[in-house]
Amino acid sequence: MTHRLSIFALALVIAAGLNGCSEEQPTQRQAEQRSGLTKVGTKSWLTEQDDVKPEIWLIEHEAKSDGKVAAPKSGEVRRALIEASEKFNDSPRMVANRAVQLEDMLKGAGGDETAISLITMLNNAIAANRIESFGAAGQQYYNLRKAGFTGEEALDALSKRYGSRS
Repeated sequence: MTHRLSIFALALVIAAGLNGCSEEQPTQRQAEQRSGLTKVGTKSWLTEQDDVKPEIWLIEHEAKSDGKVAAPKSGEVRRALIEASEKFNDSPRMVANRAVQLEDMLKGAGGDETAISLITMLNNAIAANRIESFGAAGQQYYNLRKAGFTGEEALDALSKRYGSRS
């Protein structure tokens, strides 16, 4: 009987130990963790974990890039982001990121367009569901500019190719 009790007690200790050593640990998924970012700072990419709204991030980016530009109202920028999001099937956050990326590429090639103005210009030039994404539209705009087109000529070319078919 003592032998059985010892085996039973040992089995309980082992079971309790194994239960406590489970490989499953409560973790938050990466997408659910928040970064706490509420200002642009030195960050050049807005992630899903950042707590700042895309329109605020863009306005702060523009103010940081060129202090002499009058800051647009967040409602205007939000509307432009929503329009681009619906038109290009990207999230407002992704549109904001791609617009800043395009702005940086154009500045490297001598351009002076801001991310916010690029969103508005591409919204006006390209009809809904006529191009894969905002990034694709931005890449085509950049390629035209690199090929020697002015900003207006590049937008005209994009509008002829991807504008609404009225």
